[in-house]
Amino acid sequence: MGRNRKPNLKVPKPQVVYTKVAEPVPQILVRLAGKGLTIDDPQKTEQALKSIGYYRLLIYMRHFQTGAAPRNFLPGAVFSHITELYAFDRAVRLLTLDAIERLEVALRAAIINPLAELHGPHWYLDMSHYASERGFHGVLGKIIQGAGTSRGLALSHYYDKYSAPSLPPIWLVCEKLTFGALSRFFAELKIDRRKKVARYLWTYSENLLVSWFHSLADLRNICAHQDRLWNNPITTFPPEKPHLYAQDFGGKNTFYNRAVVIQLLMKELGMNGWWRSELDGVLTQCGRVDPLKHLGFPVGWETLSAWA
Repeated sequence: MGRNRKPNLKVPKPQVVYTKVAEPVPQILVRLAGKGLTIDDPQKTEQALKSIGYYRLLIYMRHFQTGAAPRNFLPGAVFSHITELYAFDRAVRLLTLDAIERLEVALRAAIINPLAELHGPHWYLDMSHYASERGFHGVLGKIIQGAGTSRGLALSHYYDKYSAPSLPPIWLVCEKLTFGALSRFFAELKIDRRKKVARYLWTYSENLLVSWFHSLADLRNICAHQDRLWNNPITTFPPEKPHLYAQDFGGKNTFYNRAVVIQLLMKELGMNGWWRSELDGVLTQCGRVDPLKHLGFPVGWETLSAWA
């Protein structure tokens, strides 16, 4: 006979009504000044609150406030410091998007070229190239969705001129796939196909690249949706560490970990110097940022072997 179990009595969730109201910008300025924030340039401050928004800037304000309510500002806090921190985070996001775009283009070429040369321009329609039937249908669904919307001149030309196959060649359909869809496409291929894709541009193992591209696709979405990289742990899709550079990686939830992945992939494309130099420049442009505490960059990161 089973043990007697206590009944699972859930405590009712208290009913709380949201009563906050939207404030006009002048009223927000008065409230912030009342909490001890110096408004060093009222005109620029008002413009920032209008064009960026109080709620988006609020998370950066927290860096200059006490931890407990009523969250007054720390001595010396100035509004321009908040917008400077916001501008830094934006610069990191834009630089990261730039780097990921280059890797996305490279992955697209690596999926298209070697397999099309071996198996023809419509190889992706053959289920034998995929690790599972489910993966095949998932990829094909994304391809059909992409090829059916925002066709553009190239896709329209194919459909206007050709009646078969029912979908365009791989180099046309891949152009309509997002980086996330491309990374899933790569992951769903049979291992020998993945190896051909991996070896086209990189020397890393196919399973490592699957992890890295999933991680970078997630990072790309964070950047594209204007989420924070500064002081914001990234808990999804941590990249696997290669044995050779395991000591160069940091905490799995840091932006730095993803930056190392970008660096290692860029290095084999001949662009590692660009990424390292631009990243170093951005990291030093804001004195209120601690690269280790806020982004996971260890002291002397640029001297580690991955960054050579």
